Amino acid sequence: MGLSETTVKHLLLLLNFVYTVLGLLLIGFGIFFLAYVTSVSIGENVVGGLIIGLGVVIIILSVFGCLAAIHESPKRLLIYVIAVVLLILTQLMFLSMVSHGTQDGISGSINEGFEKLWDAERNETGALEYYESWLHCCGVNGSEDYAVIDHAVPKSCCVELKCVDRSNIYKVGCKSQFVEYLDDRLLVFKIVCWLLILGEAIGAFLGWLLLTGLKNQGRRNNAVWM
Repeated sequence: MGLSETTVKHLLLLLNFVYTVLGLLLIGFGIFFLAYVTSVSIGENVVGGLIIGLGVVIIILSVFGCLAAIHESPKRLLIYVIAVVLLILTQLMFLSMVSHGTQDGISGSINEGFEKLWDAERNETGALEYYESWLHCCGVNGSEDYAVIDHAVPKSCCVELKCVDRSNIYKVGCKSQFVEYLDDRLLVFKIVCWLLILGEAIGAFLGWLLLTGLKNQGRRNNAVWM
């Protein structure tokens, strides 16, 4: 026994609500990317902008899908299904880019960004202070970096800013800590994208079911009047 048109309609509305929430998560991740990653990564603003753009498109498409389902408009439903299929293909391309080419680019940009920060640290102490306090790290590659340039280990390298003895100094470098932090966020991004792709595939199928059901209902109504 197939699903009734009312059931399909309600499921489609529910899915589009879920899309909206996931789209907001993508926008949040894009803002994080612009705010934190680009501060040490040169030229990654485009990626952050694309992530935010993707989130906005998903939200707009979700609202359009809800309106198409509520008004039971075959034309709008057809546009919705085609748009969702195109969005799925775009997201698959985007995921591939993030997993391979872009990730390599981010890695190179992070290296370049921390090199510039360290050059600034040589001339003026405190260039890494923000990252050391935030990520509980010290120097670019470790606390030994400061010994190389004959600088005292700053308070930002110490637990609770208290450099009582060496056991209080963070040993891990900020570059590796930042990469680990970013990898965790990228994993969340990938999970959200795959959930969206799965949901969108179901949404496209439900949209097509509702579209087919409405067309069949129209034919039956026309047959009754004939």
